[in-house]
Amino acid sequence: MSVRKFKMRSIFVCLLIVVLQPRFGLLAKAVAPEQTEPGYQLWLVRSQAITDDLIKDAADLDQSNRALLWARLAQQWWQTNPEKARVWMAKAIETVEAVPNKEAPDKRQERLTVARLLFQIAAPLDQKLTKRLLVVLSDDHPADAERAANADSLIDAAATLVNTDPKRAAELGALALRTGYSNFLPTFLYALRHKDPTLADGLFSQALVVGRQTLSGPLIDLLTRTAFPVQMQLPDRPVPPDNLRAELLQLHVVFLQANQIKPDSQNDTCTGVITFIAPVVLEFDRLLPQQAPIVRQAVNQCKSANPLGQQRIDDALRNQPLNTIEDLLKAADDAEDLKVRTVYQFRAATLATQKKDYERAIKILDGMSKDARTFMGGTWEARRWEWATLSAIKQYEAGAVFEMRQTINAVPAELQPFSKISFLREFKPKPKDDADPTLQFLTEARADLRRTSYGSDTEKYSWYFVLLELTVKYQPEEARMVLKEAIAVLNRAEEAKAADASKDQPVHLDTSAISSSLPATLLEMDEYAVKEAVSSIASTRTRAEVRLELLGACLQRMRTMKQPAAASKAG
Repeated sequence: MSVRKFKMRSIFVCLLIVVLQPRFGLLAKAVAPEQTEPGYQLWLVRSQAITDDLIKDAADLDQSNRALLWARLAQQWWQTNPEKARVWMAKAIETVEAVPNKEAPDKRQERLTVARLLFQIAAPLDQKLTKRLLVVLSDDHPADAERAANADSLIDAAATLVNTDPKRAAELGALALRTGYSNFLPTFLYALRHKDPTLADGLFSQALVVGRQTLSGPLIDLLTRTAFPVQMQLPDRPVPPDNLRAELLQLHVVFLQANQIKPDSQNDTCTGVITFIAPVVLEFDRLLPQQAPIVRQAVNQCKSANPLGQQRIDDALRNQPLNTIEDLLKAADDAEDLKVRTVYQFRAATLATQKKDYERAIKILDGMSKDARTFMGGTWEARRWEWATLSAIKQYEAGAVFEMRQTINAVPAELQPFSKISFLREFKPKPKDDADPTLQFLTEARADLRRTSYGSDTEKYSWYFVLLELTVKYQPEEARMVLKEAIAVLNRAEEAKAADASKDQPVHLDTSAISSSLPATLLEMDEYAVKEAVSSIASTRTRAEVRLELLGACLQRMRTMKQPAAASKAG
């Protein structure tokens, strides 16, 4: 940029600040005296300009997406100007509170879906607003799907409060249990246990009460995952005390007593036996020995023609569990069924990664047959580049640069861009390192991402935004072009999504994947180019999502401006 252009832009920014100052209203009033330094004011101007664009976008959105936009605006501004943010949030809630006299089923479903999303946003911010949304979500006769969706929203909102208000988080978790069962329950209970074990035990006890009342197989499965993660082939993590685990096993017995295994019900009952009872059968010997024979009899009755079900039962009944890589590989070699063999191989590879032996894990993956890879769906590809990334980082940190490059180059060509981008996102360059691969990998990843045959635009667009984030960090002079490429792919992905949308699929992309990929430094480098590029996003909804991400980055930068002034004054 020439000196003359730089001066002209500086003058323009100054004039912009002066012209826009009267428009801030409540936003300007929120600025404390020590926050009026030029840097703070500049980021406030940028934030308000993006907000103005978002308000214009709102006019072109349908009612549901407009309500979500108001709520997201409130979420972004809440810390800086809660008074104005509360007005926006109330405006969003009013949209879902209004119920037409004759509401079509699909419109009702859409309204409740929006209400759940608003609840997740509002719960960490304001309890009064949250209560209004709970009224909307309350229904005398909700369908099972609605109950599950409401429970998911409650648990998701509770998870955001675990670190700041664990008691309130536990209350929302209890409400979720009374509403329905959520697949997020084990993860939430783990987070709550990490913060407050007593609250976690209390909520687990409440879940047991609900389980005894409903005998819901899915709920018992979720609780078993929480109490016996290792036995359920999940990562090891803190668990409830043995007295609560024994109560859960007693609930297993009650489930079996209420669901006798008979020829006409064998499939339904045995699904529960195979899923959540067989994996913990040895725990009955330890915690509930008197009931162990009943459980073993049920497990033996459910020896199924389904090879994967049979595998799980056989594993549960082994005197010596398969807990080494060698044991799992031997079981794979002995298996005649392709699916069973593949599961054993993948378990062996996963165990190798847990031991940080990534090279062996990759070797096991590469040894799988083409049919096995197909059976795994996209899991094989995802783990192949992911484990190569972890291996390469470990090698770089150990100074094995040649081996690091070999590991990345050995990744199948169509997967290499994902491995290189992931590597750059995770590794920490050493100072003054001549072997630093950053620029080489960044250049190659950009070219590889354009030509890879793996994945459609709807699957790849988010990788372009991760690449943009890395380019801003390591090669800022290329950021403008990468941003244009990212938006071009995003537009194609949005168009393809709309063309392929079916009745059961959303019309729009889930753009949450680009969250935090738009740093505020983008605006510092070339503010007008960034705004022009964002304006070229074809979908109003997607354009608003991207602007919201930029707004969040700007407000975060603005808030960091408080610290130097406050620290200086305190000193």
